[in-house]
Amino acid sequence: MLAGCSDGTPSKTTAVKPPARPHPHRHAVRPTSIATRALGLPPVHSRVVPGYILIADRNNNRALIVSPSKQVVWQKGGLNDPDDAFFTPGYRSIITNEEFNDTLTEVSLRGRRAIWSYGHAGVAGSSPGYLNTPDDAYRLPNGQTVVADIQNCRIVFLYRSGKVARILGGSCAHDPPRGFDSPNGDTPLPDGGLLVTEIGGWIDRIAANGSLLWSIRSPVAYPSDAQLLPNGRVLVASFTSPGRIVIVDRQGRVTWSFGAASGPDSLDKPSLAVRWPNGMIVANDDYNHRVIVINPRTKQIVWQYGHTGVLGTAPGYLNKPDGLDLLPAAVVPAPKRGPLRPAPKLHLHVQRVGSLPQPVSKLAVVALPGGRILALGGLVGGSSSTEVLLGPPSRLRAAGRLPVPTHDAGAALAGRSAYLFGGGEAVSTPAVVRVDPTTGAARRAGSLGEPLSDLGAATIGGTAYLVGGYTGTRYATAVLRFRPGRPPALVTRLPAGLRYAGVAALGGRIYVAGGLTTAGPSRAVYAIDLAAGTVTRVATLPTPLDHVALAALGSRLLLVGGGSRTVLAIDPARRTVRTAGTLPQALTDPAAVSLGGSVYVLGGGTADVLRLR
Repeated sequence: MLAGCSDGTPSKTTAVKPPARPHPHRHAVRPTSIATRALGLPPVHSRVVPGYILIADRNNNRALIVSPSKQVVWQKGGLNDPDDAFFTPGYRSIITNEEFNDTLTEVSLRGRRAIWSYGHAGVAGSSPGYLNTPDDAYRLPNGQTVVADIQNCRIVFLYRSGKVARILGGSCAHDPPRGFDSPNGDTPLPDGGLLVTEIGGWIDRIAANGSLLWSIRSPVAYPSDAQLLPNGRVLVASFTSPGRIVIVDRQGRVTWSFGAASGPDSLDKPSLAVRWPNGMIVANDDYNHRVIVINPRTKQIVWQYGHTGVLGTAPGYLNKPDGLDLLPAAVVPAPKRGPLRPAPKLHLHVQRVGSLPQPVSKLAVVALPGGRILALGGLVGGSSSTEVLLGPPSRLRAAGRLPVPTHDAGAALAGRSAYLFGGGEAVSTPAVVRVDPTTGAARRAGSLGEPLSDLGAATIGGTAYLVGGYTGTRYATAVLRFRPGRPPALVTRLPAGLRYAGVAALGGRIYVAGGLTTAGPSRAVYAIDLAAGTVTRVATLPTPLDHVALAALGSRLLLVGGGSRTVLAIDPARRTVRTAGTLPQALTDPAAVSLGGSVYVLGGGTADVLRLR
């Protein structure tokens, strides 16, 4: 807690003020779905199709949403050659690229009207405002739109204002990220990177900073819209006749394949295949005028919309469907009572790998590319620090100074820079400080709008999110999205005001463990779904804990601190919490960060840097 934070001084802004009368069931687990919130559609109980399917019906110049029972529940006509269609984050609109019209269009779901566009209709070009056969337009969590600009051999990132944010490529040869051989896919990845597909026969994984992580030669001719699977393999369609859908490993070897030379399993230029959360594979079979769902285990088509080889406009018919997306509609189940299922045992190894200049607590830490860490501020000997430490965990060195002494702040990457949020010395501050991750130079870069300390921060898809904290007058409930140059935006709210909690990102969600409420320390572990704006309780700690740190290790989260030596492993998928290891000594207010397949724990009242793996 910052000294003087309870002076009763009112905040000058109400941007993150909690509602006076929160709905009593706002954060309860309810039998609802994303489709219900987006369009008022009922939940579905199909084991094959876990929601409603958005289809870009290209040659009919329309987009459809159909139910598992094959009823059209939403339609937007008047589009111009819609090639793909994807839901935007939050499921309030769809965005489609009109490939041969050289334009992008965003359409609101509720109003069915165009609310954003880019490009000049029917006019190809490469200068700002122009595209040349755009493909795969996605709205990213940070608000930018990314599109594969095929004939310009580049990937373009656009601000909502229409200004170009950045460009990858431009050379029409396979030389990622400097050049791409006719890119037709740019699938966003959970880590903020992209999976780029080149018609010339390559599949490239691009990091969030634009660098190349790896590239594989496609084993199929004319690869289209590759998708990265959770196991690291790649699902890709071959836009050929007859076509194939394959899964390949990092060496380009085919490990699964679907498509026959003739008969009902024969594909005619499939352009996109996606694996759903239930394991089914859904695909556009473009020139067969159908969308199909394949059981990958039996290699059987188990659902189809459209009549094979027959085009049409009537219900049940399509004309060259070229894009699809899922509007999830599974019912969110109530948590089962009773004993938790045991998780596989985690053999945690704890090792001291380095030291800080002096014992510290309440410092903010960010993991950087290249195996480095940025450690900012903290509480040293009862006083706030201005120190900026930079380097690998075993060799952290002083690299700069913060504008003012700070502890109890949050820190996260946003784009290519690190940012320190709030904190303070004697009182909470609204300051936002930008820190150069290369040099450690720090400067003031804006304001949160009101004082905030004791908060958590995490990064997903290049965007920073701030969770909870203390404003100087109240415990904060807000989950805020931060983008450089803009005021923080409210995403959702926690069930109660919370500070000194563990906050970390895992699998595209933010998790919050423990923390201090006005009623005392918490045992709750929450998952925040940023797209849906929901907060769900997924686990319970064995004892209430606050002044803790949280970081991801594989599919689990490690919780440390709270005045304890115990390391807890939280498995969100199994909803379990169990002891995973023991630290050399009890820690309070440590910092923890995921880096290179390990978790590093810094400070917490000591000068130790510990590695947990």
